[in-house]
Amino acid sequence: MSTVTSKGRPAPGGGRIVEVEPERLPRWVANFAARNGGIASHHAEGDAWTIESNEGTSASVVWTLAGGLPAGWLLDDDPVKAAEHLRDYALEPRRIAVLLARKSAYSVGILKDGRIIASKTDTAYVQGKTKAGGQSQQRFARRREGQAHAAEKRARDAVFAVLGNAEFDALVTGGPVEGILEDPRLAKLRPTAHFGDIAEPKQALLTATAYRAIGFAVRLSQ
Repeated sequence: MSTVTSKGRPAPGGGRIVEVEPERLPRWVANFAARNGGIASHHAEGDAWTIESNEGTSASVVWTLAGGLPAGWLLDDDPVKAAEHLRDYALEPRRIAVLLARKSAYSVGILKDGRIIASKTDTAYVQGKTKAGGQSQQRFARRREGQAHAAEKRARDAVFAVLGNAEFDALVTGGPVEGILEDPRLAKLRPTAHFGDIAEPKQALLTATAYRAIGFAVRLSQ
């Protein structure tokens, strides 16, 4: 499973990571060449497509949805043409499952060619922490724990209802979904990509996350 950094974040070990939508990849590669004196070479290296500029800047392109790029798409000597092949590959029709969680909210769905075909979204009330002490604090803590447990159970039931017996090509997750996926009924669910930084889970975010998942994460280094 790959964990994706949000747009423009510093990369571990130096450099930075930017996210590039699939349709923009060829233009991004052309602009990278123009800004860095042209491209000296490009090649597949591990899970990434690495582009080296004439000025020493490199870009490692990783397809977010899977841990690797099909080498056959990268054989073109022209890096812009290679980027066009990658764009076309990323935009092929797929069924993508998305599970998002944040605090007491969740949203889960399946998208086919970018359209939601099944989904469930809900926000449950979980009481905040209290400054009260003694028995009051304990009572509030027990109530809060019970509310959180009930919210997670509803989320697990919803995920099983939507994804438990469904067929899809990839599962994309966002936010703290670990507790939900611990349900034995969901043991077969294995996330392909995970986004740690998400907004409030809503149905519209399912579509945005599925689209984000078919894009590319590019690590830039000098």
